[in-house]
Amino acid sequence: MKMDDEAAEGDLHGRAMPVLDQDDVDALARAVQPILDSDEAIRRWCTRANVERFLRADRGNLAKATKRLTDTLKWRVAERPETRVCSACINKDLRSHYMNFVGWDRRGRALVYSDIGLAKDKTPSTNAEHCMQVLELLEPNLRPFPNDQYVWVVDFHQFSVYDMNPGVASACLGLFARSYPERLAGMIMVGAPMLFNGLYRAVCAFADPVTVKKVRFVVGPDGKGGGKAFDPVMDEFFDAETKAWLAAEMMENRKRWKEVAKRKSWMAATFAGRGSTHGWWQTLQPSKTKPPEPPVEGEGGHDIRGCESFRACDAFKNVAQAVRSRGAHGALTSRLADLAPEGIPESEE
Repeated sequence: MKMDDEAAEGDLHGRAMPVLDQDDVDALARAVQPILDSDEAIRRWCTRANVERFLRADRGNLAKATKRLTDTLKWRVAERPETRVCSACINKDLRSHYMNFVGWDRRGRALVYSDIGLAKDKTPSTNAEHCMQVLELLEPNLRPFPNDQYVWVVDFHQFSVYDMNPGVASACLGLFARSYPERLAGMIMVGAPMLFNGLYRAVCAFADPVTVKKVRFVVGPDGKGGGKAFDPVMDEFFDAETKAWLAAEMMENRKRWKEVAKRKSWMAATFAGRGSTHGWWQTLQPSKTKPPEPPVEGEGGHDIRGCESFRACDAFKNVAQAVRSRGAHGALTSRLADLAPEGIPESEE
């Protein structure tokens, strides 16, 4: 399968089984009731909308939906994902991952953006943990059905042989399928190089065919990579402000790579409440051979946390507060308050 294979594309705007048999929904809810009765947090999470989502994911097959939902509830009891934050990002390197909730698409679905080159950690388990963090931050902030999903924009700038581990894709896609079904609306892969073809074929061999059809390949804003033209796809999914933010983020990473690759950290920006200054936190992770480099400002005041209208919405504020609360104990994040340019805000302005 090639990256520009249009025949493989599915509808990234429709939903499976928009109308469900409510008797089946009731039956699925009854099947998992014993688990709900034993745990208040799980009972709050397992709303009727979530029960319907799992039934929809298995195309109305009650037996399959019962197993998937039961397994997910048991997993949530054991792991408590709603309380977790990426351990690599708060303890090892503030630049471990660069996958974050940064806005909305035209339909009101969440926008998740990631830059593969900016992510320093390449381990399958911690990448899956970071995906879990992002999805759990999304959960209470998603819009009602049919827009209770997210669109994931993946920038392949600086993709290299070090990113060719199929275990990372397997761990993340497995998590999505098992515990977050019907959440991914589509993946827009920007600027993917020919090097990615081999990994993509390997991923397609084990990935859910429904997920594979949700992928679109788009040429980068610099004209590199395979797929459809950048502007028409961005215009299809995003308003002018969000599209401009995406283009600015991608071009800043391309034009100023040597500066920003060492300094950009969404975790640090979220804790500090300031996403347009990069690298002020570097004394937390001092180099063994070099002194900390001076901070740099984002191009034209570009804020890596999202566009201005998104940063003014309640969902953005909710996510920032949740991250600060859940990550306050981290070996690195617990010390950010002493270094933040203007201190750690209790709430966003």
